[in-house]
Amino acid sequence: MRIITGCTALALSALANRCLAQGELVTSSWRFAEVLAGTGTPVASPNGLIDPGEGVRLILDVSFSPPVGSTVIYNPPPPPGVGTVAGLAEVFFDLLGGPTAQGTWSNIVRAPGWAIGSSGGSQAGGAEIRGAAVGQFILPGATANAANPITAAWQGTWTPTSYATRTVTWQSRPAVGSGGNATSLLIQFGVLPTGEPQYVGTFVAGQFGSVAVPIVPAPGVGVVALAGAAALVRRRSRRGR
Repeated sequence: MRIITGCTALALSALANRCLAQGELVTSSWRFAEVLAGTGTPVASPNGLIDPGEGVRLILDVSFSPPVGSTVIYNPPPPPGVGTVAGLAEVFFDLLGGPTAQGTWSNIVRAPGWAIGSSGGSQAGGAEIRGAAVGQFILPGATANAANPITAAWQGTWTPTSYATRTVTWQSRPAVGSGGNATSLLIQFGVLPTGEPQYVGTFVAGQFGSVAVPIVPAPGVGVVALAGAAALVRRRSRRGR
């Protein structure tokens, strides 16, 4: 029987000190893609700006160090207190857009095999996602997914209520209620007589990233206005000759 302790980002904070590893790091990196509003469908001609009729596909990539197979020390139980990195256990996060990020969320998904806990809930008029998690739970007879990085571990489409010109910066952080223990790794600490590996989840330091999303009021409005003004000046100039 494989041993999985309660020392994950969802564990009681009383367990945190005994499960906290030293020197390891989980990094959350964010990027975005332009999609049709309210969908996960990419736009035909992306321009790096969110135009009317478009939504923002916010995408989380997760990586960790040291790499799989590295020897690390953790605070038991279970003994012996030393093992090897086997993979990501969990990231438990909130995503905040600030007061100008009013909108709606849709099409929230997680990468196959990483849907542990909640995918998150919209708050503050769509300006926040709270309590989202990505991670793995190892079932008997299975081994840890050693992927590093985990590409597109979490994705969601945010469609703004207003397309007024602005930049919305989405910032992730440890989820409220995590006690700051929001990132964890799986450590293999032993092998059963059957050859089945044994794992312990251990809290590690987390680095939570951000991404800036530029929004424009309408495609080419500024260019059209300038072109119209220039044409008017030319007409007036010709009449004055």
